[in-house]
Amino acid sequence: VEMSEQPSSSDKRKFPRLKDSCVLRFRKVEADSLPEDGVDALTVNISGGGICFSSPHNLEVGALLAIELTLPDFNSAVVSFGRTAWCEPSGDGSYQVGLEFWWIGWGDDGAQKAITDYIKNTLES
Repeated sequence: VEMSEQPSSSDKRKFPRLKDSCVLRFRKVEADSLPEDGVDALTVNISGGGICFSSPHNLEVGALLAIELTLPDFNSAVVSFGRTAWCEPSGDGSYQVGLEFWWIGWGDDGAQKAITDYIKNTLES
């Protein structure tokens, strides 16, 4: 009996992932252990359900973070709140953080369309 191929883990994902690096700034919402103006970081990947980013800080699972994300060729920042789903050392002194989005907003009225267009164009290229 021949076994059917199992879908890869990427095929099981609920949302497609964008691998372009984007600049972001984050800060904890419920604590003041990080600088008040936030911490600069860089995305590893982003999807409709969450974001993975490289952080200089070890963040506890369940931490509520405010995120300001700057997308290439886009004038308005994307702002969001999310919960840290996981945090692992990356081997270079930084940490890889997985954040589940809880809320996403935009800096202006045209931002939602621009974000949709950006994701669509990136996935098609």
